[in-house]
Amino acid sequence: MKITSPSLVRGFTLVELMVVIVIMGIMASLVLLNIGGTDQRKAMQAREVFVLDLKRILRESNDQSRILALEQKTATDVNQAIYAVQEYIPEAQRQQNGLLDQNNKWQTYKDFEAKKLPEHVSFSIQSLDRQYEKANNSDLLNHDAPQLIWLGNGEVKPVRIQFYFEERPIGEEIEIDHLGKINAG
Repeated sequence: MKITSPSLVRGFTLVELMVVIVIMGIMASLVLLNIGGTDQRKAMQAREVFVLDLKRILRESNDQSRILALEQKTATDVNQAIYAVQEYIPEAQRQQNGLLDQNNKWQTYKDFEAKKLPEHVSFSIQSLDRQYEKANNSDLLNHDAPQLIWLGNGEVKPVRIQFYFEERPIGEEIEIDHLGKINAG
């Protein structure tokens, strides 16, 4: 009968097994982060496209002296979040066009196609307090008016906009001052 010494038995030590487990854990976490990171990159890209759209809307509002507003539709179980642009039709123009119905003050702005946000991406708009002493058009300033309005004369109702991915903030807040300057951080 041959007796083998313990030093001749080959196997893995506890330290070697621990190192392998740690390496596998790190690799698994990198894979999971990369999967989630793709969605976050899509959210950041949507935010950047949104900022470019805000600049375009400001430019069109000023160039064409149109009163435009951002329309936001939140996501539902069956639809993604959408944003679009509406145009304010003044009362004199509504009467001229035979639109006497008070509900037709805001109409879809045909030169801007509605945009869908990626899944689980949303944004919130917070109006900033500002006094409009000389303003006399309650359609643009009352609580029923859209929160973000470009007034067509270089002015904007000031707001802060925060993008979210799965209810977590993405990027810095976007702030638009009363002169239309966009600070996207």
